[in-house]
Amino acid sequence: MKPIVAQVLGRSRFAEEALASAVGRGINQYVIVGAGLDSYALRSADPTGRLRIFEVDHPDTQRAKRQRLGSLGIALPAQLEFVAIDFELQELSEAMKGSSHRRDTPAFYSWLGTTHYLTPQATLATLHSIARCAAPGSEMVLDYSVPLDLIDPDKLRDLLWVERLARRMGEPIIGNLDPARLHADVAQLGYEIVEDLAAPDQVRRYFSNRTDGLAPTPACRLLHLRLP
Repeated sequence: MKPIVAQVLGRSRFAEEALASAVGRGINQYVIVGAGLDSYALRSADPTGRLRIFEVDHPDTQRAKRQRLGSLGIALPAQLEFVAIDFELQELSEAMKGSSHRRDTPAFYSWLGTTHYLTPQATLATLHSIARCAAPGSEMVLDYSVPLDLIDPDKLRDLLWVERLARRMGEPIIGNLDPARLHADVAQLGYEIVEDLAAPDQVRRYFSNRTDGLAPTPACRLLHLRLP
């Protein structure tokens, strides 16, 4: 499971470092798409509360999260707002209309651990929806899987094991995206590419000089986008 653990750690750090940089440039809205059990709002080091945090997810997931935090006696931060959405029935841009999110002000979006389980068409549709409700200057971080034929054959065994595990858990990995094609598609949607970190780049930035062998899966890349 080490590659999966490293993938989760690496993508979270990548997103939160980019967020910190965006906040330093004046962005004060953070939209976590498919937030699940994300804990950023509980860990946020912003004592001023100027950063408004929107957790966007299915209402059942949000209800379970609220109940769990309540059972632990953990209060919700004042700057956190839950935005309920059924991704199969609603567009993100429509769901955000019912929140205090401001479309005329740039926001930072993160969308982690999801595209792997969506068709490429669904991923692009969500990116299109975000582009429609985000102000110029907004930024976006997501992770995605590349096709197996782009992976070194010597590293395929562990990846195939992960794919079999995901399939047995009822969440098959169907969202493999070719980086070159994805770059062209997001450009058509109006995004600029700030950075796209392949696994070797992630290792150099976040996992060098480790002695425990922790390193991300070679199939996952980290993409940082901006709307000019």
